[in-house]
Parts: sequence; C-alpha cells; structure tokens
Amino acid sequence: MPVIDTTTRTTGEAETRLSRERTPSVAAALLLPLVDRIPVMAAPCRMHASIDRITVSLAEWTREVGLETPAPARFDRMAGRAFAGFGTDSTLLFAKWLTWLFHFDDEWDEKPAGRAAGIVEAAFARLARHTAETAVPCGGAVQETQDARAGGRTGAGTARTATVRPKPPASVQARGSSPLQARNRPLQPKGLPGLQARAAAPRPEGVLPVEVAFRDLWGVTAPRMSPRWRERFTRGLAAQGVACRTEAENRCAGRVPSVAEYPALRRGTAGPYLFDLVEPCLGVEVPAELRESPAWRTLVDACNDVTAWCNDVASHHKERANGDVHNYVTVAAHAFGLSDTEAVGWVNDRIAERAEDLRAAARRMPGLFDEFGLSPVQARNASKVACAFLAAPRAQLEWLLESSRYDLTSSACLKAGDSNSTYPARGKTC
Repeated sequence: MPVIDTTTRTTGEAETRLSRERTPSVAAALLLPLVDRIPVMAAPCRMHASIDRITVSLAEWTREVGLETPAPARFDRMAGRAFAGFGTDSTLLFAKWLTWLFHFDDEWDEKPAGRAAGIVEAAFARLARHTAETAVPCGGAVQETQDARAGGRTGAGTARTATVRPKPPASVQARGSSPLQARNRPLQPKGLPGLQARAAAPRPEGVLPVEVAFRDLWGVTAPRMSPRWRERFTRGLAAQGVACRTEAENRCAGRVPSVAEYPALRRGTAGPYLFDLVEPCLGVEVPAELRESPAWRTLVDACNDVTAWCNDVASHHKERANGDVHNYVTVAAHAFGLSDTEAVGWVNDRIAERAEDLRAAARRMPGLFDEFGLSPVQARNASKVACAFLAAPRAQLEWLLESSRYDLTSSACLKAGDSNSTYPARGKTC
C-alpha cells in the first residue's frame, strides 16, 4: 500500500535555508510563522534535478506563444518543487500551465478588463468553445479495459494508467511539425536546448497570446485524458469564468465580498482545473469513486484554499495598490475592523486550520483505496496525485519568498485605461 507522508519535521533547517537563499519580501515573510504551525509546510522542498532545462524550455515556449513573462516570476521553480520527484516532461507541462494561468489571472486582477463583465464572459466563452471544438482522436488515450486487465475495476470508476499520443495526420507529417509541436515533444535526455536556433512561432492573426498558449496546452493535454476528465476540466473553467465575472461586478459596484462568501469565490478564481491538471501531467487519472468522495474533495479544496490564501497574504500590498478588494486580508480587515497586521494574523489562522483539513484528508486515503477496491496500480497513481497536493503549500511558500512577482517595487501595477491589457476594455467598463 502506498504511503502518504504527513509527518511533522523540524523547522530549523527550513528557516535557515529560506533565510540563506533570499531575503524575502516583507509581505511574503508574513507567512514564515506558518512554518512552525503547519506540518505540510515545515519540510524544505527538493528542487527538480532538471530545473535548468525546464527553465530554458519554459522561456522558449513563452516566447513562441507570445506571453511576456519576467524572469523573476519563476513559475518554473514553483513547478520544479511541487513535481521534484516526477519526470521532466511532467514538470515542464505543469510549469507551462502555471505560467498561462497567472497571465490569464492578471487580466482580471490588474487590468481594465477586470472591471468589464462582458469582456470576462466573452474571453471565457472563447476558451470553452475551443475545448469543445478540439478534436481528440479515439486513439489518443488507452482504453479503460487495459487497466481492468491489470487488476483494476471496470466501468465508470476505472482510471487509465498510461497514455498514448495521437498520431498526426499524414498532411501534418508531410510538412513537418510546427515550432510549438516541437517544443511539446519530450525533452532530450542530455544537454540544454539551443536558444538561438529557434524562432518564435507566428501568432495567428486576431488570436491573443493567452489564447494561443491555451490552445497549445489544451492540444497537448486533452488527448492524454478520458472524456470524463475533459468534462471535469471544462466545468472548472466555467466555474472560474463565473467567479471572475462576479469579481468584475463587485469592482464596478465598489463592493467588498463578505467573509462567508469569499472562500468559495477565491476557490473559483484560482482556477479549479489547476488541481485537475496534476493528473495529465503525471499521466494518470484518479478513479471516479475516489475522486467524488468527500475526503478527496476535501483534499483538493483544502489544497486550493491553503495555496490561494497564502498567495493573498503575500500579494495584499500589491492588490491594495491596484485598488482590488478581492483578497482575504482585505476582506477580513473590512469585515472585522482589523488593522493590516491583525488581518494577516487572522488569515494565517485560517490557513493553519485549512492545512490541518488537508493533512487529515490525506491520512484517509489508504483506507479509501481499500474501501473502493483500487488495484495496486490505481492506488499508486492516486497516491502520486495526493502527494503533489501535499507538496504544494511548501512549494508555493518557497516560491513566494524567492519570486519578485508581488514586490511593489517591481510590480506591473496597471491603472484603469492602461493599453497593455491583453483584453482592452473599450468604452465604459462599469
């Protein structure tokens, strides 16, 4: 039976390492007391052994799709920590999705389009339409019966344990692969890919960079997974669209969310599908019975909450400068009349409580594997996903401490009317 490690480790080494690596920003340093309080944040993360190749490959991809990503953002290093024990290709794919998600999120948090509900709705509709229109060849996924022959259960609850990429049409093979397709091939086992040898892929006329990147990532990810998983991703994308539209309406109305409603709203804007993406990145799929159980749902939602609320603590100064009230620190201060320091302490308390929910849910997994009759392969695959969730809080903490993304001095805070928005807000936005 796979072992999911939820034990407490000493924090002295962790704190020494953090202080030695980088003097953290003031806001991110407000999270350091959690290291002593939360077991899943106590132990330092390993960095992926191939992080240099991942960094170079991610930089090439962002140039090819047209995303402008400052090097200090270091999304590759967040993925490198969360996926330190997994393959290079898995980590690179997750790093690409992280990069895309943060770019997409910035459109609504920092730019004029985030105050225009119609623009938000239209952008999400285009992404949803693309997921619906993307053809996924029948040969793109291993049939569930293969897992049944390996000892797993048949039917709706069976997870696939391997993937096969679809073979491109003959016309595509004849004219060669595009630069984007080439970049999504497995990385070469030795050496760094040449930076000068590659030209950026031409962006289709009229298609925005974040949408180019999404199409590329979806084209790589969708063929790996079952129709059931793709439907789950689409539902998560729709939930994010609803949450982002609600935020746009709040900004226009000058309304601060209540403490009661904020966690669910924040869970939506964080991108619920981000946690589903762990599965295709690892090449596995969690069986439906396990995935729909209360314990697994708690595991996923608690990981979402802990990482989102930690992000709120680290980013609240920047978001306040942008005039955005969608931050747990701001919400708590407004609801209870707290000072900034008191509000941060209140949110840290909520993070500690939710992290315990995460840990408790992880402890229940081995029993649920037996209860649902998972095969050894299925149990091992589900454990991989659960371990990635357990690694996420500490991986994110270390990333927040070393990234300059939320430093006010290097912030790309944009005022209303800034022309740098991917989705320009034409006319009156509220």
